[in-house]
Formats: sequence, C-alpha cells, structure tokens
Amino acid sequence: MEKTRSILRKLIVKIPNFLEKIIGIILLIGVIYGGFNLILEVMDFSGNIEVTEYVENILNAAFNVVIVIEFVRMLVKHSMNTIIEVLIFAIARGLVAGHEEPLSILMRVIAIAVLFFIRKYLFKDFDFEEEE
Repeated sequence: MEKTRSILRKLIVKIPNFLEKIIGIILLIGVIYGGFNLILEVMDFSGNIEVTEYVENILNAAFNVVIVIEFVRMLVKHSMNTIIEVLIFAIARGLVAGHEEPLSILMRVIAIAVLFFIRKYLFKDFDFEEEE
C-alpha cells in the first residue's frame, strides 16, 4: 500500500512537468510561426500605411515573439530569475509599443524599477538555479 502511494506521488509530480513541456512545444511552434510572420511583415512595406504604424506593427510582433520565448523558458527552467525576466519583458512591451497616458507609463517604469531592485538586492544564489 505504501509503495503504491509513493508511486502515485511521483506520478503526480511528473505529470505537470510533462504537460508544461508539451505546452512549451506548442508555444514554440507558435513562435516559429510568429517569427515567420514577423519576417514577412518586415519585407512587406507597402506605401499604404505610415512609417510609424509600420514600425509599431513590427515592434508589436517582435515583442510578442520575445515574450513567448521567455515564457517557454520560464515553463522549462522554473527559476525566479526567469519569472522576473518574463514580467520585465511584458511590462517593457507596453512601454515601447503602447500609446498610454503619462501616469500609466510612469507606473510601468516604476514596476520595472521595482523588478530590477528585487532581482538585484532580494534574490539569493539559489533563485538563479533551475528547479529539478
């Protein structure tokens, strides 16, 4: 009976890790597709749109690809460092690609500063290590 419980506990721990890896693979397929679309978007500059809108579209697409890559890394590595990096990229995307009110921009800058502070001063060496 005890052996069965031990096997069941190990299985319960391994199943979520396996599912995370499957989700990571699916997201990587999406990243490849998004990267291909980004290349096509860069190559397809038509005179119908303004240059600023063209650059915004490219920045949005590029940030989306980068954020998904970082998210996949977070799923695979399981470290506090990767979580902070994903949050920084997600907040930075809104700063670079968004058109927001000055107060929202200030809040995003403060949030990034807080994340950098946490990463620099509150993390210990084991926070940068990958969980098993």
